[in-house]
Amino acid sequence: MHLLLAALTALTVVAATADGAVRAITARPAGIAAERTRDAALLAVAATAASGVALLVTGHRPLEWLHMVYTALAVGLVPVADNAGAALRSDRARALARVGGGLVCLVVIARLFQTG
Repeated sequence: MHLLLAALTALTVVAATADGAVRAITARPAGIAAERTRDAALLAVAATAASGVALLVTGHRPLEWLHMVYTALAVGLVPVADNAGAALRSDRARALARVGGGLVCLVVIARLFQTG
């Protein structure tokens, strides 16, 4: 279940990143799709983290404890990128902040798969 949720998380982060890329190319402001992809990514990461906590409680351990640090990073990267981008002046710059946060989050998720 945890692995399935992790794969779903990766897909939602890809969707959020793709939304940012489309907005960066077209210079459109964030709309309902940006909000929904951010919320979906955050919900998927939180569900995956919760299932990981359940695994810990039942005695299962990750291969590396660094897995926990990567989890904390993954939880906040897309929302933090959006919040950091809010101070930027152009729609394109805000969208690029989302793309950057999404790409970093995908790298972190890849590392989570390696340390799991």
